Amino acid sequence: MISRTAAVLVILATLCFEVSAADIRPFISGSGVLREIVIEGKIAPGDFETFKRIIRENNGRVSGVYCFSPGGNFYEAMKIGRAMRALELHSQAPMRDPSGQASCGGSGLSLDLKPNDPNNCTCASAGFFLHIGAVHRGGTYLAVHRPYFEKGEFGNLSEADAREAFNALQDSARNYMTEMGVPQHVQEEVLATPSDKGLLLDEKTIKTYFWLDLPYRHEWLKNKCPQLSSSEKQQLSIYSNRLRRSRNASTADLTKQEWADLDALQKKEDKERKCEIAIIQRGQIEAYEKYFNVKANDFANQNFSKWSEATKYLGKHFYDLMSEEKFDEDKDALSDVISSLRRDATATAPSVLLFDTQSKPRVVASINLLSTPNPSSEYIQRLVKSLEDAWGKPSGGNEASEWRWTAKEFFAVLKKETFAEGPIIDLKIEARRQ
Repeated sequence: MISRTAAVLVILATLCFEVSAADIRPFISGSGVLREIVIEGKIAPGDFETFKRIIRENNGRVSGVYCFSPGGNFYEAMKIGRAMRALELHSQAPMRDPSGQASCGGSGLSLDLKPNDPNNCTCASAGFFLHIGAVHRGGTYLAVHRPYFEKGEFGNLSEADAREAFNALQDSARNYMTEMGVPQHVQEEVLATPSDKGLLLDEKTIKTYFWLDLPYRHEWLKNKCPQLSSSEKQQLSIYSNRLRRSRNASTADLTKQEWADLDALQKKEDKERKCEIAIIQRGQIEAYEKYFNVKANDFANQNFSKWSEATKYLGKHFYDLMSEEKFDEDKDALSDVISSLRRDATATAPSVLLFDTQSKPRVVASINLLSTPNPSSEYIQRLVKSLEDAWGKPSGGNEASEWRWTAKEFFAVLKKETFAEGPIIDLKIEARRQ
């Protein structure tokens, strides 16, 4: 015979299934150096599996999450939050504008990322529980209330069973918040707020308990990396303020010695920042491997045939391509006389840039494909092998850092290039004049 407690747990597990799933999608910028997951809309059962699938598809290169959620299923949010903590992911919630309203875009990890639906510019309810799972939190618009059950099943329980189910839900919330380091007085505020009211956490509370790195990580990172002293930080701030007040660098009225001092301080700050980024990235890879019990790599899910197939774009009109595939007009074209289309990298394919010429506007004459920064030697070997399978052996290059092909319709050069983010493999394809 099933116990009363077990029956309550069965009810808990079956609530909220009528909520449609959130839109959980990858956000990959440029060649893939920035990879995030966007969680938009109401969280529902099954979203955790979608979240894990996207993480796996990107082989440990996802660094964080955007929370654009008004709430949803608490248990599902809690599973995602625990995974975020285990995977050492960051989270970005909306910021609060001067009027106290939620603001999306222009202040997060990406300067132009916004929710598809403006109504989802919030991180509330179950979204808050998801957000606090991160090891680094950004955003100042967090709305909370105690977890609750969707209308329907809960109202059909007897009062005694409803009390037991409610207490079990609140205990789960309290245990989870304790696990995530939420101080007890904030926990009590959350659990004391009715589900039909909602409490917008004040900025002081957010910036004290839910802002940037977890306290232990902040101290650990600062201890591991060379850092500016308090006096150096203060001096750097003074120099920065003087520069901001000037119209340009030439009017900043800094002496030669002050410019030298500023340069030294900025280099030290940059060294500290790069040290912290390297530790964070290495930690996320190790966390991914531990969580999924699989070795992370940059080639397992890659469809290398996409590189050689790019020749199909040569000679095509921009209008046709934009109607057939997902390309965006590039606003950062090389010049006023050359137009280009851009498609960012995906979990399985490189970023693509298509260029026209002045003589044939808006017709593809050349192509650039870029790998994710710091490709492994195995990635490069597999890419070269795929191109050789499609185009034959290279006709030139040193076959160590450069490979060249000459075909009837095109020239192609695969080469290691150095960018600010690190080494990148760049494939340039150019149409031959007929």
